[in-house]
Amino acid sequence: MTTPNPLKNILLLGATGSLGRPILTALLSEPTFTVTILTRATSASTFPPGIPVISISDAFTVSELTESFKGQDAVVSAINTTAITKDDLAYRIIDAALAAGVKRLIPSEFGANNLDPRAAELAPVYKLKGDMLRYLMQKAEASNGALTWTSIACGSPLDWALDAPKSGNFLGIDVKGRKAMIWDSGSARFSVTTLANTGLAVARVLQGPETTANKQIFLSDFVTTPREIVHALERQIGEKFALEQRKSGPEIEAAKERFEKGEFEATYKLLAISFVGDVDVGYDFEKEQKVWNGKLGLPRVTLDEIVKGAVNLVNAKE
Repeated sequence: MTTPNPLKNILLLGATGSLGRPILTALLSEPTFTVTILTRATSASTFPPGIPVISISDAFTVSELTESFKGQDAVVSAINTTAITKDDLAYRIIDAALAAGVKRLIPSEFGANNLDPRAAELAPVYKLKGDMLRYLMQKAEASNGALTWTSIACGSPLDWALDAPKSGNFLGIDVKGRKAMIWDSGSARFSVTTLANTGLAVARVLQGPETTANKQIFLSDFVTTPREIVHALERQIGEKFALEQRKSGPEIEAAKERFEKGEFEATYKLLAISFVGDVDVGYDFEKEQKVWNGKLGLPRVTLDEIVKGAVNLVNAKE
């Protein structure tokens, strides 16, 4: 006899983003979930028919969020980095979830271990997200179990990073141009999780609420390096890539200075270097953390599979 899933009504914020879409797909594929989407009133986004959509003002006030969250068992936030860190939206989501009686909140983290001081030292956005997670942990503890949380750290979505039109050539590896930026040694090791597996992990976390309550969930399809990615691309394509070597130290300092002057876009350079530069932010989850892929039943994915998909995507667009 199976125990019914107590997390049935699921609300998703950021459903149109690069990560929000695969999360939405995974949630909709689970028949025990009733999914609702929360969006801005000014948004022109369209969604699959039959999904309830709640629209609120762009201000995303606590009162609006609280009203939208009422009746929801879980709230999943997949809003983008800019929205989560430029104001106190992340905190308003937490306060609203608590006020509305939400049982589980999955905040918009999805990347580094934001509680790791090494990550916070490198990139201000990691510190901001870490502060948000600590706030959530404190509020959940004070609620005596009424509100629980799950944090998901997935490393790099390499399938997204190798799709230049979507990622802005995030890691500096240009599949179409057959060239790559190699930062420092090019041997930095970091965990990779596909967008699809990250989305599936969200659904699986909500299906097993007791085992995932108040935990950091670390995902890693595999661990790789920039040079390994380039070599895999060269094997797949049958051509050598032109490599440009660059030191990350000066770029990190320049990006930090720009960020401190209010240029938020500088954070993306720091995020990229956190993966591919010779900096230690604890991104080798398989070495440093307990990885949940097996426990969550996620499909196995290899570097060659992602590389082949990236090459096929480029060829299809030519």
